[in-house]
Amino acid sequence: MLAWAGDDAPDAAALRVRWLRRVVLAWSAVRTAVWIGVDAPLAPGWLALSAVWLALAAALAFVPAREHLAARIALPALAIQLALTFPLTPNHFYLEGYAAVLLALPGPGGRDAPLALAALRWLVAIVLFHTGLQKLLYGHYLHGDFLAFMVGRGDRFAALFEWVLPDAEVARLTGYQPLQEGAGPYRVASPPFVALSNAVWIAELALPVALLRRRTRGAAAALAIAFVLALQLGARELGFALLFSSLALAFAPPAWARRGHLVALALLAVVALATTSELGRSLLSSWHVW
Repeated sequence: MLAWAGDDAPDAAALRVRWLRRVVLAWSAVRTAVWIGVDAPLAPGWLALSAVWLALAAALAFVPAREHLAARIALPALAIQLALTFPLTPNHFYLEGYAAVLLALPGPGGRDAPLALAALRWLVAIVLFHTGLQKLLYGHYLHGDFLAFMVGRGDRFAALFEWVLPDAEVARLTGYQPLQEGAGPYRVASPPFVALSNAVWIAELALPVALLRRRTRGAAAALAIAFVLALQLGARELGFALLFSSLALAFAPPAWARRGHLVALALLAVVALATTSELGRSLLSSWHVW
């Protein structure tokens, strides 16, 4: 099964792993810096120490002779963060952690890089497929109930989906008290809204299959990244969008993947700069960059 996603030559796989390692570890360092300013459930002193530790690990990922050690050095800091934040750990921290573990496997000179790359691709496919499978099994996307509930709460999803609902429906949904028993109903009569709700889980189930097929991999990577960016930017979850899109670049053509990783690193630099001001921290908090 790993071979389905791991048909790259060793040198090409090593180059891909190199860029993925740089972006993921830079993400870990910057995400920790963001946590310092958003009241994460950790002592500020430990957060500052782990931010420096992870920044050093990320810097080591840019040293070719020692890059294979970078993720291994980062893992203890990530493990302690997990232990201290559990069970309130954000979901995408696990994606970050799994990716870091896989990126720690290749040895000097990119040894075993094809195996690590295949595993990283499977990680992306499994996460995407599982999100769609959850929506299908729970059934609350089939008639748009969940998204209607989120619109009614005035949640950050509201601005993304309420534009396909009549004003009267939005007024009805926002008039409920969603945390009280008997609130609802959350069924709507807008075919575009219901179609959009179903398109979400269908895309999440179909795209992983296309990602794992070599013939459709490049197009599927572009579609998957566009899908996740549109959905998560609309929901103001910029952190997950940036992390997942960076990992999904493992499926993109090499030249496009490198450009994408450079863009990701530039965005992370902007986020790191934003943590130095009160206005920047406020924007990062409102866009859920953690």
